[in-house]
Amino acid sequence: MTAHALVQNAGPLWDEATRAPFLEALAAGTLPVEAFRRWLAQDYLYAKDLTAFQAILLAKAPRDCHKALVGGLGALEKELEWFESHAGRLQVDLEIPPHPTCRRYTDFLLRCAYTEVYPVLVAMLFGVEASYLAAWSAFAPAGLYAEFFARWSSADFTAYVEALGGLADRHPHQAAQQYFNEILVHEREFWKMSWQV
Repeated sequence: MTAHALVQNAGPLWDEATRAPFLEALAAGTLPVEAFRRWLAQDYLYAKDLTAFQAILLAKAPRDCHKALVGGLGALEKELEWFESHAGRLQVDLEIPPHPTCRRYTDFLLRCAYTEVYPVLVAMLFGVEASYLAAWSAFAPAGLYAEFFARWSSADFTAYVEALGGLADRHPHQAAQQYFNEILVHEREFWKMSWQV
């Protein structure tokens, strides 16, 4: 993934978006459970709005790009169902309001969904998913939170992210890097948010 031009040209933003004390503590088993629950609830709210972003992206996409995007939407729906089915076991409140950091991120996504062209939007989605995959793949699934590391670094998810990278390559745009980088800034802040009360 790091060989992709959008990743290479992002400079230090890539590392900032994919490495976080939150993840290090999670992997080490030292993350306070409340911090994890807070992050998981916000990630669920984020995923709900990401669904809308991806649906609009799909509506703007050329027909020969539909397969990967439709598959991604289907996987996101399953992800929301997974959140909902596990919320009780994990004692996560999915009805809380979005944190301002989460809201800024999803507002950015939805505003762009309506105003930007497909090549920019697919670069943004690649940024969302590639940075997420890289963050979770940096650690071997082990310990208390092994299922989460395994879930978000799976072979299926990797293949999907690679497909998105291919779509971004097939449909370049002069503004793609700018918006890809903005995604990384929001990703960085989302990890930081998890430490806040």
